[in-house]
Amino acid sequence: TSTQTLDPMPVITGAASYPTGIIENLKGMGIDVTAVDALSLAEQAGSAKASNVVLMGVVSKKMDFDEAIWQEALNQCVPEKFIEMNRKAFALGRAAE
Repeated sequence: TSTQTLDPMPVITGAASYPTGIIENLKGMGIDVTAVDALSLAEQAGSAKASNVVLMGVVSKKMDFDEAIWQEALNQCVPEKFIEMNRKAFALGRAAE
């Protein structure tokens, strides 16, 4: 999961407060949570829009698929002019802990 917070309208208007300690609570229940600053990593790769690919890199380490399958998915789904940036975002996600 990304550590970035996106305040919903009730939080913005002050009608509610943003919950805290979510990741710690999940870990406390024995749930395997990997939290990364996907936005910063995506910006390192070249665009904040690559946050989803950073998270794809994170989750790829937890799933039993060869990395080549993930790379092929990127090749098939990402326009050529953005492929290198997305490959970098994916690699940053895989390296994150």
